[in-house]
Amino acid sequence: MHDNLSELPITDDTPINLKENTCPTREQRLSVAINAYYGTMSDLVKGTREKSLVQPDRCFEQSGNCLLALNAQRLISIRDSVLLFHSPIGCAAGQHSSHELFQHIPIEQGRPADLGFFHAVSTNLTDSDVVFGGGEKLVAALKEADRRYSPRAIFVVTSCASGIIGDDLEGAVNEAQPHVKAKIVPCHTEGFRSRVTQTGYDAFWHGVLKYLVRKDLPREKDLVNVTNMFSYTWMDKIEINRLLTKLGLRVNFIPEFASVEDLERMGAAAVTAPICPTFADYLMRGLDEHFGVPYFNDVIPFGIKKTDEWLRRIASYTGKEKEVEELIKEEHATYIPKVDKIRQGLEDIRRRMVAKGTKKEGEKLTAIGAVGQGRVIGHAVFLEELGLEVAAACAIDYDSLIADSFDSLVKEVGDFIVLVSTFQAADYANLFARLKPDLSLQAPFKGGVIKTAHTIGTIHWLRGHNHPSQVQAGYAGAVGYGDMVLRSFQNTALTKLLADFDDSPYKDWWYKADPLHYVKGRDEIFKSNPLTIPDDPDHGHEHDDHRHHDHGHTHSHGHDHGQDHAHGHKH
Repeated sequence: MHDNLSELPITDDTPINLKENTCPTREQRLSVAINAYYGTMSDLVKGTREKSLVQPDRCFEQSGNCLLALNAQRLISIRDSVLLFHSPIGCAAGQHSSHELFQHIPIEQGRPADLGFFHAVSTNLTDSDVVFGGGEKLVAALKEADRRYSPRAIFVVTSCASGIIGDDLEGAVNEAQPHVKAKIVPCHTEGFRSRVTQTGYDAFWHGVLKYLVRKDLPREKDLVNVTNMFSYTWMDKIEINRLLTKLGLRVNFIPEFASVEDLERMGAAAVTAPICPTFADYLMRGLDEHFGVPYFNDVIPFGIKKTDEWLRRIASYTGKEKEVEELIKEEHATYIPKVDKIRQGLEDIRRRMVAKGTKKEGEKLTAIGAVGQGRVIGHAVFLEELGLEVAAACAIDYDSLIADSFDSLVKEVGDFIVLVSTFQAADYANLFARLKPDLSLQAPFKGGVIKTAHTIGTIHWLRGHNHPSQVQAGYAGAVGYGDMVLRSFQNTALTKLLADFDDSPYKDWWYKADPLHYVKGRDEIFKSNPLTIPDDPDHGHEHDDHRHHDHGHTHSHGHDHGQDHAHGHKH
């Protein structure tokens, strides 16, 4: 690690200004906010502290992120509300699947009995509206949504179309509010506002902080705001509730399946505890600055060690220091023997691989996870707890909010490769083919190539997945997730079957190229101390050249790109 830089400050404490109509983008608010990077985590932190990282452009993309769509998936589940799309009808079409995502969850597991509160409507902007403006349509839609559903709040999300034509969102809200009983919450979620996905969440939280959170409520010392549960699974919500209830605390899960009242009373909580620290950063800072609710954002409850730390942090804000030690002791007695058994099972598999000659003596099983930047800090530590080595991690974007946590992570588990790429499947495929991990951990919206891993597992399934094996958070999650990892190695039949039917989707030259081949100015992304990427496409094949924690040949993107272009022109 670059110890001489560890004391350089990261100055991203921009005040949350609720007088503004919306939040600044992550690119505007933070010193570093990018969606393309390939190199070591230590160099990523170094570049953040030196502010030498810049946002590049791509000359080719397979897909992209949408600030509106990612918000809509969460806002649709808020009870007593209507989600109003100020957009063409297509932007709202995806919400019809929301019922199917959650209707299979048993009511006894906490699902509302009636999912009829999933209300999504659209202003249905047409070609004519794009020319003449859609403000009148928005006012009419606000009145109709209020009349039809009698909600407590109406969340208005904007689209690329409404943003391009410059409709006055606040003007329409001010015109409609006197005629509407529901509180109208405008959220500026135009897809083109930012290339950093998290900006969309900031825009939603800005609207909630400005229009919904109440200042007139007394402090509730036993109330804990827990953010971003459905970045994980339904079973995680049950596990977190179980643990905090044992401490005599009440949990305010936000935003999925929260009521409007739950959002209003966030300002009365004793503390805000994150599940994903970057997802909820804007909210946590806003609650702290404007409502006096403290927060922490450097630990998430994933694995035994981090769950201990997460619970202790909550206890320090709620006066439960004694109770939390009793809880941790009790939980350890139940779950650590189970985790030890899983660790031993993975060690047995590693030894069998050594005996077969597919792994050297002393080498660990390796894993790559396609995760968000906030989840990396939990996944990496827990995989190390299980005896695995983190070969690399993928994230859809990166910003300086997580840099200190990444710095601590490198010191805790060692350095490893980070690929920042927003839903670019080819980039992931390149990385997985280059490193050939033993375990490929996937998410529904990210992925590598099945052929390049010994076996595959999951980061998480759909947010409504309620099978007991899908718990990841807390102590039960350590066992549930660890067992999934073990089972992935014990039964590789599915991996082999899929690989037999999976033709490579890319030309051979792509697997030899820089993962950021299609990023313009990639040599400028990280300007200082570039390392060398091995150009051998079979690097790490059959585990005969795996890297160790000295990372003497770690990957960066400072190698000769001429070879990549030569491949590109050749084919």
